[in-house]
Amino acid sequence: MRISDDTLREGLQAPGIAFTRSEKLKLASLVSAAGIKRALVSYPSAHVSEVEVTKEIVRANYFNEVFGLGRTLKEDVDTIYSTGANIALHLPFIIENLDEIEEVIRYASNSDRIVEVALVDVVQYSTEDLVKILKKIVESGANVIQIPDTMGTASPRLMNETIKTIKKNFQVDIEIHCHNDSGGAVANSISAIEAGADILDTSVLGLGERNGIADIGSVNSLLKREGYNTEVDEPNLKVLYNYVTELVLSKIGSVHFLNNFPVFGRNVNISTAGTHAASPGVFKSSDYSVNVYTGKAMVRWILKSVGRIINEEDLSKLVKKVKDLSVDTGRVITGKEIIEMIEG
Repeated sequence: MRISDDTLREGLQAPGIAFTRSEKLKLASLVSAAGIKRALVSYPSAHVSEVEVTKEIVRANYFNEVFGLGRTLKEDVDTIYSTGANIALHLPFIIENLDEIEEVIRYASNSDRIVEVALVDVVQYSTEDLVKILKKIVESGANVIQIPDTMGTASPRLMNETIKTIKKNFQVDIEIHCHNDSGGAVANSISAIEAGADILDTSVLGLGERNGIADIGSVNSLLKREGYNTEVDEPNLKVLYNYVTELVLSKIGSVHFLNNFPVFGRNVNISTAGTHAASPGVFKSSDYSVNVYTGKAMVRWILKSVGRIINEEDLSKLVKKVKDLSVDTGRVITGKEIIEMIEG
C-alpha cells in the first residue's frame, strides 16, 4: 500500500486557493520530507508555470514517482512527457468515443513512463460497464488504474465491492481518489485499501475541488493503527501541515474550515477546474473560484453572467491574463478583475 500526495494539483483546485511557483516548490520539498514517495504535482497543459514547476520537481528528485495530469489527448501526453514526469490521464466525464481514448493511451504507453488512467466518476457505472471499460484501458497499456469517487457520493461498501471486482478481473495497480462532498472520503479510502487497492490519493488538510479529498493525516493515522507501514515521517508531516495551514489562513482565512465542511459547507457548490466548468451537465456548481486551472468555459460563464460576450481570440488572451496574474500573485482572481481586464 502506497500513499500518494495530490496537494500540489488537487489542492490547487480548493476554492480560494492559488499558489505561486515558489509556494509549489516549497510544498514539494515539505511533502518529500514527510516521507511521501509518490506525488501528482501538476496539470501541465493548463499553463507554462505548471510545466516549469514540474521540471523543477523532477530535477530536484523529491519523489520516486512524479506525475503530471492531463486529458486523453496526444498534445497533453506530449506536454506531460516534456516535463520528465510520469503520465496521468483522466477520461472525459461523459465517454463518447472510447476508440479514440484507447489510441491516446496506447500512444502514452509507448513511452518510457508510467501511465495512469483515471475512470472519472466510478459511481456512474454498473459493474458490467466498469469491467468492460477497464478491460479496454488495461489492454491499451495503462500501468495504473485510478478509481475516483469524483462527486463524493460513494459509500464504503460500494468502494470495497468495486475494488474487489477490479482486483478479481485485472492484474494492475489500483489507485483510489475519494472526494468528501458527503463526508466519506477517509472512510471510503480505508475501505478501498482493505479491499486490496494499492495506492491511496490524499492531500494535506484534505484540500481539493469543492470540499476536497481524503486528508493524508487522517488516513495515515488510521492505516498505522491497522498495522500498515505508510512510511510517513510524522514530525515532518506536522511541519508540512503547519505550512499549509499558514497558506490557507493567509489566502482565505479561518472561514475556509467552515466553508469546507461536508454536505452543508459553501465549497460543495464551488468549482475551480476548467474541465469541471466545461461539464455543466455533470457538475451542478453555482459558483466558481478562478486561478491557473480555470479555462475558457469558466471565464465565458463569468462574462455571460454580466451580459458580456467576446470572440474566441479575445477570450483566449483574457484567460492567459487571468492565469498569469493568479500564478504571479498566488491568489484567486475575482469576477470584477476579469471584467476590468477586458475594459482596460
